Amino acid sequence: MKNALIFDIDGTLWDASARFAESWDLIASSSKYHFHITKEQIVPCLGMPMSEFPKRLFPPMEKEDADTLLKKSLDFENEYVVSHPGDVYEGVEETLTKLSKDYDLLILSNCQKGYIEAFLAATKLGHLFKGYICWGDNQFSKSQNMTLLMNKGGYEKGMYVGDTLYDEEETHKAGLKFSHATYGFGQSKNPDYVLKKFSDLVKAAEDAFSE
Repeated sequence: MKNALIFDIDGTLWDASARFAESWDLIASSSKYHFHITKEQIVPCLGMPMSEFPKRLFPPMEKEDADTLLKKSLDFENEYVVSHPGDVYEGVEETLTKLSKDYDLLILSNCQKGYIEAFLAATKLGHLFKGYICWGDNQFSKSQNMTLLMNKGGYEKGMYVGDTLYDEEETHKAGLKFSHATYGFGQSKNPDYVLKKFSDLVKAAEDAFSE
């Protein structure tokens, strides 16, 4: 039975923050509120559940308007990143290909439904992953969805690869090892492994699953 390596997307596998800002700004500027959204505003939101975005990115507005604008922004973002991909971090495809021979690779993100599929379509990496789940599927926390993935696959051991303190906290809550992608957008306090570059994950996985 293979063990599981579970991946965050943004700040871990690629950086699409500029593409997010472009797509969200196109929707925001064409709305009746005529406001703008920048990359500097988007980056601190990455990794949060999508329900948190309106209060951080939108000006004061009626809840119905905010809900409508959020849905339009998320739907358009999914379309936009397929034709305007983010920047995949160096060594990702090669390292994932190597890791897939020894571990089952999975994706878990706090993104909207359809975003993981858009990421896989844009990067052509779908053949390397055994499955995925996101916040948009069930509105569960990352720790809850980690447990779902582990139970569904019948895995004995697992490790989550992410870039934020929230990722670390949720991973340890689920009882898994955490590898911190230091090249991403966030910080970490007590990671089990530190990745200065994505390819460092090969050694981290070997150490984690040999214990």
